[in-house]
Amino acid sequence: MTDDDSELSQAVDRYLRSNGDSDQYRQTAETVLNQFTVWLRGRDFNSFDSFENDGEQILRRYADRLNQRVEADGIAASTAQMYYNVVSGFIGYCVRDGVLSQNPALTDRAREPLPRDDEDRTQQFWTPDVRQQLVEYTNDRAYEAIEADGLDATQAVQDRTFIHVLAYTGVRGAEVFRVSGDDRSGRQGLTWKRVDTDSWTFRVWGKSQSWEDVSVLEQAREAIRQWKRVQNPPTDEWPVFPTGHGPSKYAAVRDARDDADALLGDADVDEVLHELEIAPPAITTHGARRVLARIAEDASVDVDGEKPKLHGARRGLGDALFREDRGLASDILRHSSLSVTKEAYSHIDASERGETASRLLDE
Repeated sequence: MTDDDSELSQAVDRYLRSNGDSDQYRQTAETVLNQFTVWLRGRDFNSFDSFENDGEQILRRYADRLNQRVEADGIAASTAQMYYNVVSGFIGYCVRDGVLSQNPALTDRAREPLPRDDEDRTQQFWTPDVRQQLVEYTNDRAYEAIEADGLDATQAVQDRTFIHVLAYTGVRGAEVFRVSGDDRSGRQGLTWKRVDTDSWTFRVWGKSQSWEDVSVLEQAREAIRQWKRVQNPPTDEWPVFPTGHGPSKYAAVRDARDDADALLGDADVDEVLHELEIAPPAITTHGARRVLARIAEDASVDVDGEKPKLHGARRGLGDALFREDRGLASDILRHSSLSVTKEAYSHIDASERGETASRLLDE
């Protein structure tokens, strides 16, 4: 059931009751539509008048939001299509129920931003050479910056940790960076509270829509230790990768303090946040992609002529592990089953079968 009494939420309740013949669909639709209505409320779209006047634009924005989640490796393209179709089905019901005159979700313009579910968005992967070049470049820059500036070597040390976390944990972007428009706590970026340096794990909100433990490989640990020393977070709620967006930092102070303008004045906003223990927002997945692009350009690194992608790090790690140990690759990537891992890396199985068959024929 929905958690407010708006006309939109009442219509959702009627729609869910009308689908009583399929428990599985009703449960899925309830989850999707409740998230959809929360997303709408955050944009002050709580009435059917909004859909009559701006429905196509609203649905286009929703489709774009789903596409961003796919880009961040938070959901699959097929899942984004399914979510959109559930919403479209609900709006179609509202047309039949007489509260809307047409279904704007069906227009090509509204659907255009949706990712195609036949695209292979995980094809790019960081080869061992790409991973090594990015790691060595950020290592060298961090060491030089620490030697010159000590604990003031913020940017270079953060970049080093950024690359090491991507390269040696197999995390998805949506699990460690903030997902714009998603208010769930697990999509607000990784905080130090969820970094366990005793067991060397991250606690993240996974693709399974539940909390999961990420294994941090030994190759990434020293970079994380060094970054925490340099960052010196005043609380455990501090993001591991805070935003560099100035207006977002100022907004965090103003949201936390009524006397924000007096406190800020000509002061450095980062110093104010630190002194008052006001955690800034984490960097977004979009911002993280820009950071990766900047580092790769500075390091003169590309993947088949393209900029390295966030999910390429995860796939590259999986590729390396899968060639040595299928089960370990499945565990590190936190797949729901070994069959999922084998499907993701079926090209390796096919290649190895071909090599084996060729040897047998030669013998």
